[in-house]
Amino acid sequence: MDSRAVRTFRVFVVVTAVVAIALGIVAVVWPRPTLALLAVVFGVYLVVSGALRVFAAVRGHGTAPVWRWSSGVVGVLVGLAGLLCLVDPAVPLVVYAVLTGVGFIVEGAVSIVGAVVGHPGSSRVPTAVSGVLSVLGGVAVLLAPTLALAVFTVLAGIALVVVGAAALLLLPPRAAARR
Repeated sequence: MDSRAVRTFRVFVVVTAVVAIALGIVAVVWPRPTLALLAVVFGVYLVVSGALRVFAAVRGHGTAPVWRWSSGVVGVLVGLAGLLCLVDPAVPLVVYAVLTGVGFIVEGAVSIVGAVVGHPGSSRVPTAVSGVLSVLGGVAVLLAPTLALAVFTVLAGIALVVVGAAALLLLPPRAAARR
């Protein structure tokens, strides 16, 4: 690999690793404000996305009217969802937590059924244990969705710190950049 390419790669890795570590530390130290900021960013994205969809529907001359109407309606709904995120950032976060809890319960129930009936390629006991743990995790998330979100954020922050540190440790040596 040419030395300029190695130097460029090193800079890219260092910058992304440092950003990952910094964001990870912020997420671990301030999980709730981090979540609120993410909800606001998501809200802005939804408002812009909805507005662009409505704009495309209005300006979509020559396209089928059914596409224009459906795109416009979806754009309005997406924009309203974004406004809801901006007005009260906790709402989309709690909805996310509830959906996650329900997903854990459904996954657990499916695993338990799979353990009872048995399916090829899996052992019944680990599948049943996994299913029960998933159901219990889902119930815990539904009982304390805000705490669950904080825990998810802290774990994601830890993962960012670990991944960033690992990237720095796995950098190609500087000697490779000089060759």
